[in-house]
Amino acid sequence: MASPPPESPLSRAAAHAEAAGRSAGAVVSRHRLASGIIAGAAALGLLTVALLPSMAAADVTPVPAAAVHADDSEASATPAAASGTDPAAPADASITVAKPAKPKKPKPASATRKARNVPEFPRDRKHHGKRVVYDKALMTVWLINKRDEVVARYPVVGRFDRPAKGVYRIYSKSPQSSNPFSKVTFNHMVRFAWGPDTKASIGLHAIPRYYDGTPMHSIKELGLAIARGGCVRLSEKAAAHVYRFADVGDRVVVLPSP
Repeated sequence: MASPPPESPLSRAAAHAEAAGRSAGAVVSRHRLASGIIAGAAALGLLTVALLPSMAAADVTPVPAAAVHADDSEASATPAAASGTDPAAPADASITVAKPAKPKKPKPASATRKARNVPEFPRDRKHHGKRVVYDKALMTVWLINKRDEVVARYPVVGRFDRPAKGVYRIYSKSPQSSNPFSKVTFNHMVRFAWGPDTKASIGLHAIPRYYDGTPMHSIKELGLAIARGGCVRLSEKAAAHVYRFADVGDRVVVLPSP
């Protein structure tokens, strides 16, 4: 039996070329497959594409979804986002707006009971600008600045029948003062009126103390109409604030008794 003729170098070169062509065709096919998968994933709005093992072997570089559809941002929006509606909200959902609570009517103080429902802003709508407002019915003093803003609000001890309602001007101030008839001293005196009988000064000041240092009444009693004189008594801290805030010539508005 005759042996096959020996393979020539030209034949071996042709065989290698044919094998290389088949391999190159397979690589091109894998590249085309990878590109198709990536483009499809980008069109569906997917953020991550899992590459097949064969794609990794072909050394395929994934193309970012943003690069595939860089000018198609509206097309990738969901119907809910495009319409401006919340898909999680019920179709018949409605918004209920709560009505603001109606402020309670203030109730006046007495000798045994403090005022209730004292408003943040005084019941003084006729006057504007810097002033001190004294509401005898509520036994409360407000400090109002030039912009009609409440700077402070303090409970006080006073009496209903004096001073009379009206608008007064502060005419003098003293860091300390006294009343020899009552044998008391008091701090931060701000005078704005005169007593109807004695013609003594009426002002805002700290709780008086007897000569032995005993206070005329406690801080807990501030807010009650228990004063015998005409002055308006505050805590030491509140009286100091009023003294710093009020200047000679400033107005003191006294609101009526209950």
